[in-house]
Amino acid sequence: HRLHEFRFVIHSNDHDPAHVHLISGDGHEKVRLFGTKGEPEVERISGIPRHRLRRLVKEVLENREEFLKRWEEIHGKREEDEAKAE
Repeated sequence: HRLHEFRFVIHSNDHDPAHVHLISGDGHEKVRLFGTKGEPEVERISGIPRHRLRRLVKEVLENREEFLKRWEEIHGKREEDEAKAE
């Protein structure tokens, strides 16, 4: 998945919880698909300006089903993620 210069990546050798990496020349962020309040949540911030990061998190929310489906294809389903998706 792409948005402008950003790539949204799920690594095959990654770990739970379900998340995507946002990668660009500006930096690399990690966004959990389900944060503590059930919304996507930035796990770490390294280089991407906050105003751009807000738009990227919105993009994760808008495409969360697609990202979760891909995560499950790679890593398998987890009951915790299934409950949050309902």
